[in-house]
Amino acid sequence: MLIGKSYNNVDSKGRLFIPVKWRADLGDKMYLLYDFGPDDSVNYLQIMTEEKFSAIRSTVSRMHPADLSFDRAIRYIFPNAEELNPDKQGRILIPQGFLDYAGLGSEVVLLGLEDRVEIWDPEKYKQEMSGYTKASFTGDMQKRASADNSKQNTLSER
Repeated sequence: MLIGKSYNNVDSKGRLFIPVKWRADLGDKMYLLYDFGPDDSVNYLQIMTEEKFSAIRSTVSRMHPADLSFDRAIRYIFPNAEELNPDKQGRILIPQGFLDYAGLGSEVVLLGLEDRVEIWDPEKYKQEMSGYTKASFTGDMQKRASADNSKQNTLSER
């Protein structure tokens, strides 16, 4: 399971050290993608395992080709993805276009989020989380529980 936070440096060649504690869970082949955030106000990157990326690929492939969202999803996900193979020191090479997209400089923060790792500019991450409090967390969890209960009730009525 990918958990925790790590502040790391991106070297002048675009290489980023993956913390030892995450390497086994990420595997020898991983995928770098643009974020799947709700809007374009904040950009970050994410690293996924081969299994997680395959699940996304499978979800997209089940969409109907005549659906416009199918074309948009394919145009967003696949051109903005890169297969990565860490070197012997556990470093990955982040292409310059990805660094530019996320506004990443020499210092980044990596977030372990159970099944993926997000890569953020530390200042953007700090701003993104600055208003998030325990009360925000509690409210979010209550909304999620209500949505899950509503979905479960709808399924049981069928």
